[in-house]
Amino acid sequence: MFSDAELPEPLIIQEIENPVRLVEIKEEDGIFFNPRYTEIRLIRAYIYELLRQAQKHLPENCRFVVYEAYRPMSAQIKLWDGVVAKLSKQHPGLDVSSKEFIAMCDVFAANPYRQGSGHQSGAAVDISLADASGREYDMGGEVRGFDDTADFDCPSISVRARQNRELLRAALGKVGLVNYPAEWWHYSFGDRLWARLTGSKLAVFEKLDK
Repeated sequence: MFSDAELPEPLIIQEIENPVRLVEIKEEDGIFFNPRYTEIRLIRAYIYELLRQAQKHLPENCRFVVYEAYRPMSAQIKLWDGVVAKLSKQHPGLDVSSKEFIAMCDVFAANPYRQGSGHQSGAAVDISLADASGREYDMGGEVRGFDDTADFDCPSISVRARQNRELLRAALGKVGLVNYPAEWWHYSFGDRLWARLTGSKLAVFEKLDK
């Protein structure tokens, strides 16, 4: 499984928005928001426009549903601590400060004390699909379902779930957003992870708080 810890530093970041403009995700724009993990509906205006363009590549009556976009540093630390606590219970024999353990945690949450997350830049989004009434599609696993089903290419999911994942990736890919392969729901554009996955030597969006 792909680990964010495998991504080397440093990476040049050339912020292309100054000042940064954050906007609110709105249902009237045809994009649902699931507040299961956060009430923060903010996203970079640049990325939001990409989502609106990507909607044109979805079938009729199909919509995006966003779980999270911008995530402040305090929330990233909370998420990281939760993953550390969960995995330390599952692997009691591992030293929590070891490279092996940190890499394992980095699969499911970017280390806020190292590179941090694209969510902190407002350029990453946790996203899924729903019908026009807001009923979510079967994606073969939950958003933030930190188990084997999180992997985009998980072999045990159903044919329908596979098709839905491919539909999501295809629509977002047409506007330049790329998937983090360890999490079927995580997409980004312009952040550090995007740069690594696309082979770019330059990221264009930096963290908004550090």
